[in-house]
Amino acid sequence: MYTHGFDLADNILRISSSGMKRVYTTDKGFTLVEVLLAFFIFSILFITIYTSYSGTFKTINLTENRMELYRKAAIALARMSEDLQSGYISFLPQGSFGQPAEYTRFLGEDNDINGREADTLDFFARVSPLFSNEAEASSGQMISYSIIQGEEEDELVLLRSEHPEFIDETEEKAGLVLSDGLQAVNFMYYDDDGNAHEQWDSDSEEFKDRLPRRVSIELEFLNHENPEAPLKIMTSVALPVN
Repeated sequence: MYTHGFDLADNILRISSSGMKRVYTTDKGFTLVEVLLAFFIFSILFITIYTSYSGTFKTINLTENRMELYRKAAIALARMSEDLQSGYISFLPQGSFGQPAEYTRFLGEDNDINGREADTLDFFARVSPLFSNEAEASSGQMISYSIIQGEEEDELVLLRSEHPEFIDETEEKAGLVLSDGLQAVNFMYYDDDGNAHEQWDSDSEEFKDRLPRRVSIELEFLNHENPEAPLKIMTSVALPVN
């Protein structure tokens, strides 16, 4: 009888030991190496996703900025092309029907601001004035392109002003901003033989009473992503035959 009792106790002890062993195996957690490995994998995935999204948004912003720049350049060049295509030489003497504010026929000057190209141009054109009355609209317009320093240190601003050719002007009209964010503005003039000139004065002996056959316009815009590589946009305008 006692032997049977010892056998029963031994069986209970074995069952208890087996259960404890199973519980111990079930409650086993992650080791430090496993936690670090999981964190490392998660970090790689997070960095990959973040880089992909940030690169995409950067590309979108850059594209939008470029599109805005091209839109700005297109408006400025379209306005200047229309003005130049309507250019003409005035043969009436100074003082006819009033004293012109700044008398000249076609004057393109090669200028600079702090070592950057900042060319200016004055000429007569048969274009409808932007803001005028009927008396002003009946005459030609003196169109002037000038350059001023912008708000940023390296920024140039292109201005356009106009006034009637033979109407007295006691005050010079302020120019309207044609384009900002520029790094350089350059005009090049071509004669009938296709020779290029950096300046043109129709009152000079070389170009007496003549318009250039063609005017090349180059606008350089500031490139904040790469200041050493400005964004250049050019066009060429054929003028009326002299």
